[in-house]
Amino acid sequence: MATLVIKNLPDELHIELKLRAQRHHRSLAREALTLIEQGMAGIPQLTDPLPEPVTLPGGPITIEEIEAAINWGRD
Repeated sequence: MATLVIKNLPDELHIELKLRAQRHHRSLAREALTLIEQGMAGIPQLTDPLPEPVTLPGGPITIEEIEAAINWGRD
C-alpha cells in the first residue's frame, strides 16, 4: 500500500480533520482516506470506458466552420 505525505497542511484544517476523526471514532489517517474516497466518488476513473462519440445531425464540422466560429464577432 502506498503512503501519502501532505506538506504545509494549515493548522485550522488539521484541527478540523482531527475533530472529525474523533467524532467518527477513526484515526486521523483513516478519516483523511475516507474523505478522499468520498470526494472521488462519481468522478470517472481512468479505467472507465470512454463514452460513445456524439454524432452531429449535419455531419462532421469542418476546420473552416471552427475557424469561422472562433473569429465570429472579433471585428
